Amino acid sequence: MRRLFEIVSAVLLLGGLCAAQPANISGNWQLNVSRSKWGNVNKPVSVMLTIEHQEPKLSYHGTVQYANEEERDFGFSGAIDGKPYAMSRSFGNGEIVLVRVNDRTIDSTFRTPDGNYVETARTIVSRDGSVMERRLKLVSPEGTKRWTEIYERR
Repeated sequence: MRRLFEIVSAVLLLGGLCAAQPANISGNWQLNVSRSKWGNVNKPVSVMLTIEHQEPKLSYHGTVQYANEEERDFGFSGAIDGKPYAMSRSFGNGEIVLVRVNDRTIDSTFRTPDGNYVETARTIVSRDGSVMERRLKLVSPEGTKRWTEIYERR
């Protein structure tokens, strides 16, 4: 009986360790504009992301297209480790800090050097890894804006 208990305990521990592995978000992601919620922000026509993820390293680059505007690129390369990394954005360059909340959730804070733009985001990956939800808040001289973006893996 004791041996059975040890085997069951080992299997449960191993299962728990495997379940706690961070979701790998590598790949190409496309914004589902119609499933996203735009609040008080200008809705884009499209957004495409390319992500390379080898925990904790993360490279995140994308292109956003708004109606009647040229495409704009954004991105950074860094890690999910609570340290600041340089990032380029359409409203200015700055630094981003990423922190892992759990195996499927990452919190990030982007800040311009002058502090005029601060964007926070909570990124949550679905259990099957096919959908990524980003809940965003931007505080700027123009006020506070909130929205939710839904991405699908391509």
